[in-house]
This record gives sequence, structure tokens and C-alpha cells, in this order.
Amino acid sequence: MKINIFYRKKGIDKHSIEKVYNSLIPYFEDYNTSIIELPYKSKGIIKRILNIIYAGVNQSQINHISGDIHYCNLLMCRKKTMLTIHDVYPIIRTSGLKRFLLKLLWFDLPIKKSYQIITISEFSKSEILKKINVSSEKIKVIYNCISPIYLFDKLTFNESKPNILHIGTKENKNLNSLLEAVKGLNINLLLVGLLNDSQIQLLQTYNTSYQNFHNVSDIELYKLYKQCDIVSFVSTYEGFGLPIIEAQAIGRPVITSNLASMPEIAGDGALLVNPLSIKEIKNGILSLINNPELRETLILKGLQNIKRFEAHKIAQQYIKLYKEISNSKK
Repeated sequence: MKINIFYRKKGIDKHSIEKVYNSLIPYFEDYNTSIIELPYKSKGIIKRILNIIYAGVNQSQINHISGDIHYCNLLMCRKKTMLTIHDVYPIIRTSGLKRFLLKLLWFDLPIKKSYQIITISEFSKSEILKKINVSSEKIKVIYNCISPIYLFDKLTFNESKPNILHIGTKENKNLNSLLEAVKGLNINLLLVGLLNDSQIQLLQTYNTSYQNFHNVSDIELYKLYKQCDIVSFVSTYEGFGLPIIEAQAIGRPVITSNLASMPEIAGDGALLVNPLSIKEIKNGILSLINNPELRETLILKGLQNIKRFEAHKIAQQYIKLYKEISNSKK
């Protein structure tokens, strides 16, 4: 069984998808598995057409599009191809002609050209079914796995000035609301991702202590998790929410949203708040700072929760599916 897993071209602060599949590859060692990285970033018509041709030329017995580059399966054999769709946020945040083209080229046509669709949460499956004309039977939920580098690391909580790690600076990551919520609190923010001018302005206006990191490696991100006292992931929309389980694995209390996929992924191991309420975010942060019993309870429940996402368990689900596609006569 020959398996080709297709990755997008490497880019700054874009490696969460690759992180997941890199953790699974060692479990595919009994099979002939290759990583095929597209030669061009998904910008402009010409480069996307070249990516489609490159992917078509490099197709194999089983072709797995790992996400984000859905369109690259358009020249592939349908019965040999599976596509992972992480979320439908791109067509939620756009409108008009751009939305029409995005939906057609990233979702409608690639879904028709795929034997099987994988998505990463029950929430994302429900969103796909709402937005796209596709049969529920064609979509299978396989959760993201957690990287084996994320090991428990006990920390003495910094009660005087806790470090709060927040990953992501795009609109759905809800950083501006977090900045409003921690205004005036004696904390230090560890912010991962490129800050825009308005975010920098808020940090300066509120005189908030912070450090900013971007284009960090997996090891560097792991060190930031170890350094922090609390992980904030109060997004307004996520298809999964990998930082939730990474924080749980290391043993850090997590505050996350009660919307979208986040309750499904966090289980009982995180403090859930309404991300649209600055007051709730602030009260949640204060509860984690001032209540050591709550922190300990969430940490213990988080360590139980991450067992669902162990790489060897997720890999077995993929191997079963690869075999089904390999044996299919459709």
C-alpha cells in the first residue's frame, strides 16, 4: 500500500496541520508512506494551477490531502483520494464573489473529487453539512493527535505575576478581547503570532506587560508552554483547538471558549467562558489566578482528557481508513 500525504508549502506561523501529521507518520512505518510538499504557496492563479498539476503528477495508490490545499486534488483519481477539511471558517468570513469562488474551488469541487472526507471534530462535521451539499456518510471524524514532545512538566504557579500564553493573533483568536479583559491586571502575556497595529496600540495604551513571538518551532512553542502559568484560548471560532490539548498535556490550566469545537475538545479539563463577554474572560482569568484548587482540578482532568488524542490511537484510525480505500472497488 503506497500512501502519499500532501502538505502545503511551508510558511511563517503555518505549521499546525503539519505538526499533527508529523506525529502520525512514525506509526505508518509498515506502509510505504511519503510526504509530498507542494512547490508553491497558494497565492495567485498560476501558482495554484501549478500546484494542482504537481499533485496530479505525484498521486499514488492512496492520496491524502492534509488540509488547507483542498483544491490540489482536482486532477487526482477520486477513488484513491481522501481530503481532510479542518473547518469552514474561510467561507464564513467571506462574502460575494470571493465566497462563491472559495466555496467552489476549496470545498464543492474537491469534495466531489474525494472518496472520503475527514474532519477533526463533530462540530466541524456539522458545519460542513450546513454549508456544503455532501452526504453525512461521506464524512468521518478523526481527531487531531497530540505531539509526543508534549510531556507533563510540573510548575510552581507565579501568583505575583503569572505568565499567560495566548496562541494566535488572527481575528477569530479574539486577542483584542483578551487584552481588554486583562487590562489593569498584574500579569505578563506571552503572545504567539504577528501583532497588527491595533493590537500593539492596545498593549501600549493599557501598559500591558508582554512578549511577542512568531514563526516559532515546535520545540520553541513547547518551551513557551512550560514557561507559562495559564493558557488562554478564547477564540470565537475553531475547528479543533490544538493548544487546548497541548496545554493539558504539559499540565497548565486552560481558559477557553464555550463555543464551536472547544467544549468538545477540552472535555472537563478547561474553564469555559463566553468569548464575546470581556467580563467573563476577566472573571475566568481571575478565578484561575486566585483559586489553586480550581487550577489543580482542571490540570488533573486535562491529563485524563488528552488520552483521547494520543498519536497511536489516532494513527490506527487512519490506517484502518487507508486500508478501506485501498480495498475499495468504487
